[in-house]
Amino acid sequence: MGMASQKIVLVSNPGSASRKYGLYRGDEVLAKLHFEYEAGKVVCTTVAGSRKTTEPVSIEQLDQSTGLVVEHLQAAKVLTRAGDIQAIAIRIVAPSSYFLQHRVVDDDAVQHLEDLARLAPLHINVALEEIKKLRSQFPSAPLIAISDSKFHATKPDYAWNYGISLQDADTYDIKRYGFHGLSMAAACKSLHRADKLATKTVIAHLGSGASVTAVHGGKSVDNTMGYSPLEGLVMATRSGTIDYGAIRALQISTGMSNTEIETYLNTNSGLLGLGGSSDLRELLQREETGDEQAALALRTYVYGVQKGIAQMAAALGGMDALVFTGTVGERSAVIRKRVVARLHYLDFYLDETVNMACLNPSGTEIISKLAQSKPVYVVATDEATEIAHQAAELIS
Repeated sequence: MGMASQKIVLVSNPGSASRKYGLYRGDEVLAKLHFEYEAGKVVCTTVAGSRKTTEPVSIEQLDQSTGLVVEHLQAAKVLTRAGDIQAIAIRIVAPSSYFLQHRVVDDDAVQHLEDLARLAPLHINVALEEIKKLRSQFPSAPLIAISDSKFHATKPDYAWNYGISLQDADTYDIKRYGFHGLSMAAACKSLHRADKLATKTVIAHLGSGASVTAVHGGKSVDNTMGYSPLEGLVMATRSGTIDYGAIRALQISTGMSNTEIETYLNTNSGLLGLGGSSDLRELLQREETGDEQAALALRTYVYGVQKGIAQMAAALGGMDALVFTGTVGERSAVIRKRVVARLHYLDFYLDETVNMACLNPSGTEIISKLAQSKPVYVVATDEATEIAHQAAELIS
């Protein structure tokens, strides 16, 4: 354990409907805070060690939660004073070569985010607001923007390009950046620790966002997401890859503005658009009662994951291991079973019993048939710890 790993780091993970914070000392989680709406009021759930409390808080809006963080950490007895926090880290999902690396947030970084917010508002505005609040709340601690794309910086040159003018792509920074990099880095570390990191590994991160990454010797070769996290698989509320001609036709036919169509594709599509719900558990329950719309949504979703895995196998020239991570990847035995059912041509076969029993893995679990299959692993992803770890390394 070096000194870097013992630094006290506050991790901020702002979402559209929640604000999550974690206080870390090295890889040790001191406390987690989760602010969200419940019946129209903001509540905060605090987890510190074995203690868990949920209480209403005196703020009207989620974006005011930054001001309560220190108070809640002090109440949980994991922090004496704000000055003990040595760094603050926030995950940044931003399509740009500037954010292909982690950045200490200064005026220049904020300016870059403001410029990008014009191009990709959905993913950047929430982070930008949070950054401004963190900078004023914690003026002395370095604030670090941890890139969700950095893991993919090792991709070969041909994996970055769209089929557009290279000059335009370079001038306007239009590249296939790829995302879920922090989840991938955490999964690779977990596999490495368990001595299970194969040469050609394909990792499927299935959560509300979903992507598949090709990893060669622990380094990213490609990812199904592109310029933004909208590309690739059908997700909970995101359409995944869609032809621009189809977007244009939809926009003309409905009269939607550019902002409205972007919101439509990011928040009203995917499983929600296809099946009327973004919750896989609800769709599976409806499917059991004979609901054909739910069944079709699930078939489309699973098919997307199977195609994504095949693409990444092609990127690697074959594959030695398959990994599931993310909320759905870790907890839905049914979805894993359906995905692998059509991967026999790649020599993957699940052990039904082991798979069905794997619902909340703590580290790395193997769910494939030992004698006849290449390994299929389920890895518990821990993006927040990875964020804290990378931030501590940066300020050491």
